[in-house]
Amino acid sequence: MDTRIDEALNILKDAGPEYGRGFSNHGPMAAEALIAMECDNRVVSWAKQYRSRLSGRPAAIQPVAPDRWEAALGDIRRFGDWVVFFRRELGGATWQAVLRRWAPRLASGIMAAACHGVIRTGHAVRSLARGETEARRLEFAEGLAYWAARFQPLPGTPGLNTSGLRPSAAVNRVELLPSDRRVFGTLIFEKVKRLDGFLPFEKVVNLVDTPTDATLFLLDMTSAFVRIYMANARDAGSAITFIHTVTGPGAVHLMAPHLPGETVGLLLRYAWQASAAIYAAVGQRRQPDPIEGMDINRKMVLDRALKAGDEHAIKFAEVCLRLYNINPDPAYLLASEHASQLLTRSRA
Repeated sequence: MDTRIDEALNILKDAGPEYGRGFSNHGPMAAEALIAMECDNRVVSWAKQYRSRLSGRPAAIQPVAPDRWEAALGDIRRFGDWVVFFRRELGGATWQAVLRRWAPRLASGIMAAACHGVIRTGHAVRSLARGETEARRLEFAEGLAYWAARFQPLPGTPGLNTSGLRPSAAVNRVELLPSDRRVFGTLIFEKVKRLDGFLPFEKVVNLVDTPTDATLFLLDMTSAFVRIYMANARDAGSAITFIHTVTGPGAVHLMAPHLPGETVGLLLRYAWQASAAIYAAVGQRRQPDPIEGMDINRKMVLDRALKAGDEHAIKFAEVCLRLYNINPDPAYLLASEHASQLLTRSRA
């Protein structure tokens, strides 16, 4: 078993889930994405470089009560408490059992920290599936803890009466938040809070059915959102924003082999809602540039992301390459290469 991900996780293990003014710690996620793209030799050096920007891990304050855990949801001050809680959960059960128990409980808050809770959990799950170590178990606990501590439900609850649309058709029915209700210059999860009280958004989660074929649903949804990315990403900030409309659902894909079909379907409904929320809160109804005839391949995508070195570029390249391998839609490759170019320029 290759231990380089464990080396990277040990470098990052004392860091908190956020730094600066609330930016998510992408270190463990990007490190695992590098492993998945077979860039093992870059993982440790990348983690050492990234660690310098991170803050220390917050201490536990008060235990999360097993019979009143809902009271601690959505309180980032309780992150340390949630880590202790999930480590205790893992002490009495396999990580697969903990995932099966908690994924449906946390599903409605999948928007947590711009989907970084579910994304971090998804990367931790894939790492554990390769081999179980203490470092990987701790990272899994921290992913779930971040999901719980930043838990953020969106307006609207999945019901049985739906419009029955595929996600690629449903995006055209998402009503965008008027410009005078939007906020700028703040974090993604704060921008989508402006959807609270915006009645047209409440129906969004029910534009689509709970999928009978999770893979087809995921591919249709992400293919639609990489095009929304291409239509809306104009600079590094907007690129980072719309990357999450793909990496969020992509994290559900990582967890799906270890979950019952019913839970996967529920997660995908909420992942659709979260991606649509980003689009509704900050997006524009634009058409992407034509992609026919553009010359792009997997190696170019990987090389460009590695050159960028940016955590978002790395994670986006991994999910786009992964989905392209299942569904060879060139939009995945073009979107990743486009993001890497913008994020390279932003670091210059």
